[in-house]
Amino acid sequence: MDPVIVVLIVAGVALLLALVCMVAFVKSRNARNELEETPLATRRVAEAIPEPSSEETARPVAVAKPDAQEPMHRFQVASAKDIQQCLFVILEWPGLDTNRRLARLLKEYNANYDAKLGVYTIRDPLAGYKLTIANSSPPGTLPPIHEGDDQPTVPGVSILIHFLNKRSVARNPETLIHITQSIASLGGHILDAERNAVSNEEFEQLRQHAQIK
Repeated sequence: MDPVIVVLIVAGVALLLALVCMVAFVKSRNARNELEETPLATRRVAEAIPEPSSEETARPVAVAKPDAQEPMHRFQVASAKDIQQCLFVILEWPGLDTNRRLARLLKEYNANYDAKLGVYTIRDPLAGYKLTIANSSPPGTLPPIHEGDDQPTVPGVSILIHFLNKRSVARNPETLIHITQSIASLGGHILDAERNAVSNEEFEQLRQHAQIK
């Protein structure tokens, strides 16, 4: 074979490998930049929300047995750092109407919208704790539905209980229960941290457990 042709072939292969390496480097750098640009607090909210499967987003098929010793234990999220416990309300027919009704409900509870995190917060000064209302699906950010109808549909919400507040919630669960059941009344079902159904009887057990304390 002509030496000139061999040299051209080798040079072409080297050029092709260089282009492949350059494309891989650019993709890797873009992925790293996107991760760095994501607010740390938003990532922490997302960590508290387990990824639902297609079966979990449908109506639950079984109700888990309540923990007789510590009912609040059912709502614990083992993987979370700042937020340790939560409940979910999955809306069965999400749409413009449920967005409007959810916005009205949040207004009734004097919920404040955190635009940076994309969540609503509800404080109960008498009970002494704060609840965070986020999206039921990762990354957990909610649109500002209080601003009007031109917002994405909310499929459901997660009601997050901060670790520092869990004792206050265990002693005074009424606000948590009332908010959760009110959102479910829009047309949805309530799940615990492991996406198992939570019944009205189990909420009553929370009340009884608080009275014992």
